Amino acid sequence: EYAFSVIYEGQRTLEALNNCGIIIKNITPDFVYIQTSPKKMVKYQEQFNGRFHFEQSNPMLFNDTSRFIHYVDQVHQGLSLPQGYTGKGIIIGVVDTGVDWNHPDFKDSLGKTRVIRYWDHSINGPNPAMPYGYGQLWDSTDINNGTCTGIDDNNHGTTVAGSAAGNGLANGTNKGMAPDATIIIVESNFSLPNWTLTIADACDFVFKIADSLGMPAVVNLSVGDYLGSHDGNDPASDLIENLLDEKPGRLVVCAAGNSGAKGKYHQHGTASSDTSFVWFLNNPSNQIAPNSVYFDLWANLSDVANYNFAVGADNPSTFIQSGKTNFYNALTNQNTAIFDTIFNAAQNQIATVQYYTETVGAAFHLEVLVTNIDSTSYYFRYMTAGSGEHDLWSGTFLALNQIVSTLPTVLQMPDIIYYQLPDTLQTIVSSWACSEKVMTVGNSHGRVSYIDRNYNPYIPGDPTPRGKLSPNSSKGPSRNNTLKPDLVASGDLTLSAGRIPYLTNPGAFSAVDSGGWHMRNGGTSMSSPVVAGIGALYFERCPYATYAQFIQDANNTTFSDQYTGTLPNTSYGNGKINAWDLMQQLVDGTPSTISYASGIMTSTSAPGYQWLQDGVPISNATSQTFNVNPPYGQFSVLALSVDGCPAESNSIGVFLGLDKLAAESVLVYPNPSSGMFEIKSEKEIQSVALISMDGKRTELKIDGNGKYDLLPVGSGTYILEIALSNKVLHSKLIKN
Repeated sequence: EYAFSVIYEGQRTLEALNNCGIIIKNITPDFVYIQTSPKKMVKYQEQFNGRFHFEQSNPMLFNDTSRFIHYVDQVHQGLSLPQGYTGKGIIIGVVDTGVDWNHPDFKDSLGKTRVIRYWDHSINGPNPAMPYGYGQLWDSTDINNGTCTGIDDNNHGTTVAGSAAGNGLANGTNKGMAPDATIIIVESNFSLPNWTLTIADACDFVFKIADSLGMPAVVNLSVGDYLGSHDGNDPASDLIENLLDEKPGRLVVCAAGNSGAKGKYHQHGTASSDTSFVWFLNNPSNQIAPNSVYFDLWANLSDVANYNFAVGADNPSTFIQSGKTNFYNALTNQNTAIFDTIFNAAQNQIATVQYYTETVGAAFHLEVLVTNIDSTSYYFRYMTAGSGEHDLWSGTFLALNQIVSTLPTVLQMPDIIYYQLPDTLQTIVSSWACSEKVMTVGNSHGRVSYIDRNYNPYIPGDPTPRGKLSPNSSKGPSRNNTLKPDLVASGDLTLSAGRIPYLTNPGAFSAVDSGGWHMRNGGTSMSSPVVAGIGALYFERCPYATYAQFIQDANNTTFSDQYTGTLPNTSYGNGKINAWDLMQQLVDGTPSTISYASGIMTSTSAPGYQWLQDGVPISNATSQTFNVNPPYGQFSVLALSVDGCPAESNSIGVFLGLDKLAAESVLVYPNPSSGMFEIKSEKEIQSVALISMDGKRTELKIDGNGKYDLLPVGSGTYILEIALSNKVLHSKLIKN
């Protein structure tokens, strides 16, 4: 069973999916997310007018990553803050290669795991996560008793999790950004079809678990794919954005990618009346097929009505075109493979060309594959005519093709004036990394050396000084010109928790620090969890903040130095994250005063509100007034600041009068009471508790004579909570 998406065309789409017995997981305004088999997809394709979305993915993996550099230690210590913040009460979800949950940095002081869920996509077990219907899910009990078989076999996920949330208990060093956070792990299967949709499923899973526990959640994605639309509007991004918009207390942070030094593998082209073109070199080791050319092209759908394309073969010795395919219009033959052949003047075959075009949301997508090449020395020319713009990607580091950037002179080839060069921009990974609602992180150089497990100094060959952007850090912007990365954090030469089998292998000691519990890693993969961990600190202080508030506040409190240049830019984004300045500029809420009349609670004015009943947030109760309905209890409101930071009001108890309690066939006597009282009820009593006017709860036990003792509480007015087998009742009880 695989993840797919279907273009959403209203109720008809849902009815058709239900009639076909296909599982619906999520719905956004543009897409329906389903779980089904390729066999079923092919069987029912015609019923959906070919509107299934299937993608080719080439996913890749992307932490003492400096708490010092980014002023995190000051936040832990609470300097110039209301208190210290360590991520307590916040979930960090790490979607990666898994984690070695045996590592002490992922256990508490009692030796119990801090990982409350482990969803492994790499196996299909007897307990798949639902409603997704694949993988195997374990909880903390399974981990503590050793029956969880999911575990990181790569080190990548373990180092990422350690940077975000390791607590340093192994030996007191290399603590992560949010050492008291609660952890959820999703082990990705990078071989699954429609891989990006499984990552969106993982985000949905983490947020659902967090909701069930009433906790904010930050998801870290140190994974990505360099091919794709790069506009943040693909199906996976669409679902992630929808999840972020649903409620506050949610954040997704991701790595920008590590292709900044991979050369000019992106090209922005503009079609015109004079045929524009760009060249590709054959690659004997192309991942699609040996001796072939492949590139991935995207454009805005609104921009390609008069956009026409073809592929030709040029002799690199004479720069004379030997042959070409027909020209095709972008909007014809959608969702259909087009096959053509390049012949020379003598009608001998040079190569075959396959085109595939489709519409994905508001984007036009073209894939081009040139195979059966009779001479590997040709330059293969992608030509455009008419009007419109495109962006395309290839690259030998992806086992695809080099885009030619060294050109003949105009004397050698007059038409070279129509050549459009590749560049080193838009090297960020696609999908969620291009979304304006996801925090995308670049990589600045952090630690410069360490003593390894052999007690030798490790000094990297890379001469990049501390604080300077790593040459490998991918650069923006997105295809629709959104600034990316948002900001940068230190990632290179990070020391973080590693897999225990790796740490104890003498052959790996040069990559393990002298303490023996942490290992070297780097790249934007290690920068991203720094920011994710800081996000957890932010939500600990302001649990009702939104992703947009965090992104804005983090971007507004970055710092610059001699390396960043003028900010913002497409290398450093808005600058380097500063956790301490970020936390200091937050504004705490001012406690409201609430009143009650005629069944309505009313708060004094505040920027935002969250009503509580018996200390628990009430779903969707976020207005200045709140209609009180049974079951009753103790009510208060959190007055939220503009940053989502709460301050609790006074509380007011609303309860049944004695006459209404009697109407429920429940009798409490004596009331008022000086010490002992009784409760008579036709229904079985499950529990009895007293709630003071300041919200403190005291459970009461019945004695051998069937009476309850008020000795544990002082004199005053209380809410008496009586839990019956079918309902919970509240009334007033006074102790003299």
